Amino acid sequence: MTQDEIDYKKLVIDTDKNYTFQFTPEQSEWQCYLWGNRPGGVGIIYRPVKGKEPNWFVRWMMRVCFDCLWVKDKK
Repeated sequence: MTQDEIDYKKLVIDTDKNYTFQFTPEQSEWQCYLWGNRPGGVGIIYRPVKGKEPNWFVRWMMRVCFDCLWVKDKK
């Protein structure tokens, strides 16, 4: 497609769209240090939504297979 064949009507931004705001859901008290990361280390940390934490078996299998450490926050 050459520059003369571009349909410029498709490039116009539709200003009549409705926009919504999403609020961050409450985070769990569990956090997962992924792929060998440990508390105090530099790496990826995942914190799921409250109520969506994996059970003990999934946490254990992630530890065995992927060296991911699940830690519960101290109160």
